[in-house]
This record gives sequence, structure tokens and C-alpha cells, in this order.
Amino acid sequence: MMRIEEICSLSAVHIPRTCTLRDAAVQMRDRHVGALVVTEPFGGGQRAMGIVTDRDIVLQSTAAGTVPAEATVADVMTRGVVAIGKDAGIDDALQTMLAHGVRRLAVTHAEAVVGVLSLDDIVDALGAQWNMLASVLHNEREHERSGSVQTPLHL
Repeated sequence: MMRIEEICSLSAVHIPRTCTLRDAAVQMRDRHVGALVVTEPFGGGQRAMGIVTDRDIVLQSTAAGTVPAEATVADVMTRGVVAIGKDAGIDDALQTMLAHGVRRLAVTHAEAVVGVLSLDDIVDALGAQWNMLASVLHNEREHERSGSVQTPLHL
């Protein structure tokens, strides 16, 4: 079973809830990510309070005529964070995404957000497995066509 920590982005990029949408967009561009974990001060540290995506910025801000340099990420973010443990499997992640209607999950370890898993990460991982399977089948067909015989196995 492939674990979430093997396929997710293990560096959750976060941004304070008071940052502007422009700041968030710059962070997304510079870090090559489509989502940021939105944080707020909590007990001497930071607590995740939501996620803002590039889609949030476009659909909830730009389309509504909001000025990105004035609106904050708290204005458009998805409140709450749906999370999954880093040791969970892909099936668990897909079920969680389906149940909550989200495309990204915060990846946690010891109650701390350690990464982000996107639906694209899952598709890439499953695609790589399907490509390996296709290669195995292709090689087997080539062996059958050429009439080659496998060499004896030795332990």
C-alpha cells in the first residue's frame, strides 16, 4: 500500500490570515503551489484555520471585483482544514476527499500539519503505477511473440 507521505508535498506552505490576496498569489507563484494553509496565532505558535487556493482567489475575489491588494486571504479561504495522517493510504485519502467535497487535504503527523496532498498528487501516483503495469504487460507480450524462454530461477 502506498502511503500518503510518499506522494504528498511535505512542506506545507502557510500564510497568515491577514495577508492580502496579492501576497498569497505571489507565494503560490514563487513556491509553485496551488494552495496555502492559512494560519492564525495560537498558544505561542500558529494554528491552521483554513486553506486558500488559486481557485478561491480567481472565483471568489477576481470574479467579484475585489481588489487583490486590499482583500485578505481570510475573506476568501475555505474555513476549516480537512486532514489525513501521513501514514494513511490513498484509498483513505480519496474517501476523505469524497466525503468532504475537497481536492486537497492537510497531511498531519503528531497533530502538526507537515504537508499537503492534492488530487493531482494521487492521480500522478496512480498513473505511475499504471505505467509500470503497462510496461510489465508489454514486456510479457514481447517475450511471448519472440518465443523466448525464461532462464531457470536459482535461489
